[in-house]
Amino acid sequence: MKTITKTFLTLIPSCIFTLSMAISSSATFASELEVNLTDIEKQSGQILLAIYDSEDAYNGNGEPIQTASIDVYEESITLNFNGLPDGTYAIKLIHDLNNNGQMDINAMGLPQDGYGFSNNVGKYGLPPFNAAKFDVIDTATIKMVVRPPVSF
Repeated sequence: MKTITKTFLTLIPSCIFTLSMAISSSATFASELEVNLTDIEKQSGQILLAIYDSEDAYNGNGEPIQTASIDVYEESITLNFNGLPDGTYAIKLIHDLNNNGQMDINAMGLPQDGYGFSNNVGKYGLPPFNAAKFDVIDTATIKMVVRPPVSF
């Protein structure tokens, strides 16, 4: 009986340490990102948003880590993403005015849907990943301007 009690008592601190390590390591994978979209010119269609965790994925050689689509009824929208690993990300969005699921462009190659990128870069085309990237550690909030379609 003495041996069992002694063994049990030495296991308790080990179990507590293992449990605390599991909890602390899982916390780094429970980050939250709040994305505030502003300046939405037309309250119709939907916002299609994609979050990328690498330059390759951002440039079309991979998939986004998370996506969202939301109908547009207001000039500003807040989206929340939970469970992101701590890391570096970049966002692209389309304000799909006619709900066809893609960016429409005219004969000159100019966007006919609204668009935006994290850090509000890319006024004249796709910005590089390094210009659009931002870090998420535990929680982050970013503001993105939804640019209107280009018209003449």
